[in-house]
Amino acid sequence: MNVGVMGLGNIGLPVARHISKFYPVKGYDIKDAAIINALSKGVQASTKLELADIYVIAVNTYFRNKAPDMSAVDSCCNKISKLNPTSLVCFESTLTVGTSRQMAEKYKLNYVAVCPHRWWQHDQVNHGVVQTRVIGTLNPESKQKATQFYRSLHIPIYQVGSTELAEASKLAENSDYYLRIAYAEALKLMCDKNGLDFSQLREAVNTKWNMDLPDAMNGIGGECLPKDIQFLQCLDPLNILLKAAVQLDECYRNNLNDLNVILVSQRTKKRLNRSG
Repeated sequence: MNVGVMGLGNIGLPVARHISKFYPVKGYDIKDAAIINALSKGVQASTKLELADIYVIAVNTYFRNKAPDMSAVDSCCNKISKLNPTSLVCFESTLTVGTSRQMAEKYKLNYVAVCPHRWWQHDQVNHGVVQTRVIGTLNPESKQKATQFYRSLHIPIYQVGSTELAEASKLAENSDYYLRIAYAEALKLMCDKNGLDFSQLREAVNTKWNMDLPDAMNGIGGECLPKDIQFLQCLDPLNILLKAAVQLDECYRNNLNDLNVILVSQRTKKRLNRSG
């Protein structure tokens, strides 16, 4: 049984390397640099998609121009439909709710599973490819095929009742973390205004058994969290909690920028005074 892994970036390449321990794998990416990197890591790869029994889609998705961008996923499904529409298609990319079903209907894909990645580059031992994953499938036949596939990879799975639930679970996980960081940023701003030490407050709060207050650093960045909360907000554009969290992060970043401007100005004045 051959497996094609589509997208050989931060997620796709570790996935391809793991699957290659169990099945013949051919990686696919549109970028030459990604192909060269995959080959250097021992993964067969090409810019031409080849016939496979199973395809794992791990390409990037985006939030652009105030809207979700699933164009890379759409392109993958289009290519699969021309090669083998009866293959098992496993989405590990982060999707807006309903995307996998739309792709299945649009390109007449028979067997579809959504199994969002939980891979974390900073701790690949405990949070690598092999960890408990949520999985939702299009139909009973997809469930049977996908369950067999992921279990053969020694990846524990938690079954949910639909592809939509699996898609939403990924967005809920990352949005929860976004909300908790935004709350920490709000506390940091309050502490700064009232002469309190936020780091000491955080340490004190986290002595309680059910608390895990994150640090407030330089704003909520990275590829996933800012995008995923916007994907989740598409389910309810009027959700005031999600909107407020995004606005609060913007406010926090603006305060950091103002502080940086002041610090740069102060350092410039000191240099001028010394040179004078």
